[in-house]
Amino acid sequence: MNVDMKADMKADMKADMKVLQRGYTLIELLVVVAIIGIISAIALPGYQSYTCDTYRGQAVAQLRVCALALDRYYSDGFTYVGAVINGTAASVCTNRSPVEGATKFDITLASSSASDYTVRAAKATGESCGNTMELTADGTFSEL
Repeated sequence: MNVDMKADMKADMKADMKVLQRGYTLIELLVVVAIIGIISAIALPGYQSYTCDTYRGQAVAQLRVCALALDRYYSDGFTYVGAVINGTAASVCTNRSPVEGATKFDITLASSSASDYTVRAAKATGESCGNTMELTADGTFSEL
């Protein structure tokens, strides 16, 4: 009977140890945190570059929308003089890109004459993404 009792105690101890061995050790958790940190350090610059390219593409599209609006303005009076891009009701197009959300580029009418214009998209204050871009009446696009 003594042998049976020892066997039962060993079985109970093994069952208790299995119950106590739930969860993760501190080392295992630190390894997981380190792996997540390494993956984040690799992925974050790529993501930031991707979003910067997207905002730049939106600004180029907005420049082209403004160019079309200026051409409509020209067709009314055969001059670009008097056209404005300033965000007021008289503005021929919106003065920011993207139209909704945080402004990444400010869009302005850099110059206009009777037969020519230059629309400019410059980085908004405090933004580090992108360069200044210009589009002229003849469709010439340039990055400054």
